[in-house]
Amino acid sequence: MQDVLNEKLTLISVNISTFSGYRRATREHIAALGGQLPASAAITEGSIKVFPADGTKALQTVRRGVFRKLQAKGVKALGSQNVFAILTDELPEIEKGIADAEAEYIAERTTLEANYDQIFEDHVKANVEAEAIIRSLKVDQVTAIAKCRFSKDVFKIAPFVREGESEEDGVEGIVRGLGRQLYEEISSEMDKLLKNNAFAKNQRVGQKSLRPLKAAAQKMKKLSFLDSSVEGAINLVVDTLKLLPQEGYIQGQEFVTLERLVEVMSDTDELLNAASKVRNGVPVCDVLFPPAPPPVVEEPEVVEAAHVVEETAAEEVLDAPVAVPPVSISPVVSLPPIPVPSMPAFTRSGGFTGSGMARPTAVRSPVPNTAAPVLKPREQLKSNALLF
Repeated sequence: MQDVLNEKLTLISVNISTFSGYRRATREHIAALGGQLPASAAITEGSIKVFPADGTKALQTVRRGVFRKLQAKGVKALGSQNVFAILTDELPEIEKGIADAEAEYIAERTTLEANYDQIFEDHVKANVEAEAIIRSLKVDQVTAIAKCRFSKDVFKIAPFVREGESEEDGVEGIVRGLGRQLYEEISSEMDKLLKNNAFAKNQRVGQKSLRPLKAAAQKMKKLSFLDSSVEGAINLVVDTLKLLPQEGYIQGQEFVTLERLVEVMSDTDELLNAASKVRNGVPVCDVLFPPAPPPVVEEPEVVEAAHVVEETAAEEVLDAPVAVPPVSISPVVSLPPIPVPSMPAFTRSGGFTGSGMARPTAVRSPVPNTAAPVLKPREQLKSNALLF
């Protein structure tokens, strides 16, 4: 991975500054005006426009052009807005473009220097109600022109090696950070595209709206060595664009697909996840529109099935024939009748016949003689009456 820093990548720093034309009104200035700032287009919440923005417009245009080209060629590095990691092979072309931009910048600065005072006076006339404070805060020509600077520098990355780490660890950390930065810059561009009125309101876009996506894919191709998942992100874009019309408006279901792609790419973490899935063979359509998960079998259904199995097993056991051991039956024995002595005869006078018996005073019904009990045969007995 050391070759990434030594051979594949080169850092380039570009600093382009201009005179903003704004100054803060001090308390002394406000007191001189009676304690209140006048109502003027040149005054905004205490910030005084002492020089018009149109006066430095040409310089700002050159600056934006340089950084736009660097942003398309590389990624920001070292946490700076002015330092870019670019391909070493493209360095000559980029340096030539920067040199041309610097020459244009110097020419515009010379023009500004020659017309500075006249531009200032025109600004005062356009904001006559605030003339006093604008003149009191005027920046002289020499100071203003000195703030308009253009510089560049080209250098290599020397990894910082911490105690207990190898140089390879330091290099890997830098490269991994650049890979993350690449994804974040792509997501930032897609977020701007998603907020475009064509996506937010019209629900249809033209072929020009695909340019940021194609530029992102081209940029990732050049810097795919920064992260192994970048190849998946490239295929995510390329394969989705193949599903869209190649001319005319993109609307209907095709627009929904395009909008979903931009949504995924506008979030860095979601883009990383999608790129990894595509790299692992997941179709693009399934990445953008994941299929519904299969229904989950609830636990009670599994328990009920288990009960059914147990009940079925129990029924099979009950239906199976059961072997019953033979029971020996004792022979029936007939017993002779047992004689029962007869009770003494009861007289109407209220007593019993015979001597030595007490004579009760109550009159009772005679008790009839009962025959002696006889044992029934076994065949006539109920099954639950057997004792042996």
